Amino acid sequence: MKPSWQSSLTVSAHFLHGMLHFIRSRHGEDAAAQVLAGAAIPPSLLVQPDARLTRQQYVALYRTVAATLDDEMLGLWSRPIRTGTLKYLMLSLLDAPTVLVALNRFVRFWNLLLDDYRLQISTKNQLVRLALVERSPGTQVTPLGHELMMKLIHGIASWLLGREISLHRIEFSFTKPRHAEDYAFLYPGEVHFKASATSIYFLYEDCAELFKREKHELWAFLKRAPEDWTFSAFHPGSITAKTREYLEQNIALPVTIQDLAQALHTSVRTLNRRFAEEGTHFQLVKDGLRRDIAVHRLTNSNTGVAKLAFDLGFADATGFCRAFKHWTGSSPTEYRKGTRQGE
Repeated sequence: MKPSWQSSLTVSAHFLHGMLHFIRSRHGEDAAAQVLAGAAIPPSLLVQPDARLTRQQYVALYRTVAATLDDEMLGLWSRPIRTGTLKYLMLSLLDAPTVLVALNRFVRFWNLLLDDYRLQISTKNQLVRLALVERSPGTQVTPLGHELMMKLIHGIASWLLGREISLHRIEFSFTKPRHAEDYAFLYPGEVHFKASATSIYFLYEDCAELFKREKHELWAFLKRAPEDWTFSAFHPGSITAKTREYLEQNIALPVTIQDLAQALHTSVRTLNRRFAEEGTHFQLVKDGLRRDIAVHRLTNSNTGVAKLAFDLGFADATGFCRAFKHWTGSSPTEYRKGTRQGE
């Protein structure tokens, strides 16, 4: 069972703009507006600086865009990935004896579909690497396409084993984006940027494991798509995840990094080193959790701003409003009003 903070997890509006890009550029703003309406997402989120999507909004938008385009990868590749492709891909993996065999089939399957990139799989130093390699030099990189392909690989491998596979490393061929904070929950492992190719690395011992999955389990996985393969990531060894879990249990208290160190039986110095390894720091994790809970409750409940401020450990509503505007570019009242448009 996933921790409750994962239910309130939000992601950057980068994903909103990325999913709408193809529809807006090819079909116009009216089509984009129809998609937003179909996913029950207010248009105001498009213009709110640093807006966040709840996981429910993310899943609804993904499904609506995919259905509108008849493309399960949202128009992000050189040719459409027609509805039903994921089902037949998954069916081809069910009788594979190990995850490694399944990943080899995954690579061959995608290389029949993609024109702009090909997938490569290799094994070296007890690691299995899957890389997206451009077929022609200078191929344009669409970050969301690369992000989703890596999530799909990780999500499917984890589902096959019935547990989340920790990543040894993941590399992206683009520069570090503004929304890199979200990667701590999307990719449970070391994340690097400006690599020669976008790649994901698994431990060989995980890939060599036997698995057994039945068709009825697959139907449930497909019915929930893309939620399971997008939000599968929960790395129990991650200091970010441990911190969010501890903070949520004490969300109304003025928790310090010293409190966290004592709770985790470690030193502040060790904590700071581990935060740095994950590209973050204590206050950023704390603010991220409070922001996510605030966005989730402003979107899905009628909790008053003063009560929400108190619940999140702020001394008063003014301090909360100031922090929320810093996080999202909007006041709590403006944000709530935007999410309720069209109700």
